[in-house]
Amino acid sequence: MSTPFSSVQTQQTRLSRRACLVAAAAGMAAPWVRAQSGRHITFIVPQPAGNPSDVFARKLQTVMQRELGQTIVIENLPGAGGSIGVQRMLNAPADGATLVVASQTEPILTPLSLASARYKPEQMRTIGTLGRTSYVLAGRADMPATTHAQLLDMARQAAAAGKPLTFGHIGQGSMIHLMGTQWARLCGVPLVHVPYRGVPPVVQDLMGNQIDLSFVPLGGAALNMLETGKLRAFGSTAAKAPALLPHVAPLSQQSAALKGFEYTAWGALLVARHTPDAAVHRLHQAFGVALRDTEVQSFLRANGTEPQEPLSLAALDHFYQSEIQIHQALARTVGVVPE
Repeated sequence: MSTPFSSVQTQQTRLSRRACLVAAAAGMAAPWVRAQSGRHITFIVPQPAGNPSDVFARKLQTVMQRELGQTIVIENLPGAGGSIGVQRMLNAPADGATLVVASQTEPILTPLSLASARYKPEQMRTIGTLGRTSYVLAGRADMPATTHAQLLDMARQAAAAGKPLTFGHIGQGSMIHLMGTQWARLCGVPLVHVPYRGVPPVVQDLMGNQIDLSFVPLGGAALNMLETGKLRAFGSTAAKAPALLPHVAPLSQQSAALKGFEYTAWGALLVARHTPDAAVHRLHQAFGVALRDTEVQSFLRANGTEPQEPLSLAALDHFYQSEIQIHQALARTVGVVPE
């Protein structure tokens, strides 16, 4: 049976329309591709140079700019709990050319504690995560206490004498601040909180005996100081002893009061939520290549972070939303309010 001419003509018309739609979509994408190819990409690090986020950003920079065929510029914008850097990213055009390299502190926790941080974590999405890093409760090397139990006795005696121990953190509402507050609350020891503009100055003042304690991420310069005894380790926030410091027992196993006291830091590359899908997919693919790079993986492990397989964008969205809920709950427990 032959096909009527009108039916053939109708099919041809449909095919023609479909081809036009495909061509139109390609035409719409082309200007974005051309615009991106002639521009550099900026990684904003909302912490000082030498901070873990900065170190990771510079390692990603090498591989990702090769994969993307574009120059990547690192811009350090510390201050105000990282909100200056995050807000700078959100104020930039949402075209995938400006990203922020951060931990859970800057996008999630800072808006809970800093009234001037007027953004919400939901305004961002993750391009990729680097893995998780545990913290170590570290003290100055000349402290009389050498164990966690002795540290608690020392802290209580100091408080009774009117000279509570000092605790360094990287800003009100930061992960380090929350962990210090929660540790002190659970263990029943008061602390005097001392804010800093990043992890490096905290570590420096710990080594210089200017402050007594802090939770430091297990990586970078802090790892070397812990390994060489220039800082004293009293316990980790991991569920089990860290592979790089196997003699440092988890705090959750050293005191009944600290059962469940397990926290890790993660690093992530984030963009504005309404960044075009084409840009998001392109950056996500390049991040995946970087995360699978053997040199990057070796670097992460050497700095206390266990690399993970790149997650899909859907899995990343689920991860990020879950982390928002977890850390907002912690902030409520500790009693954080915007100031």
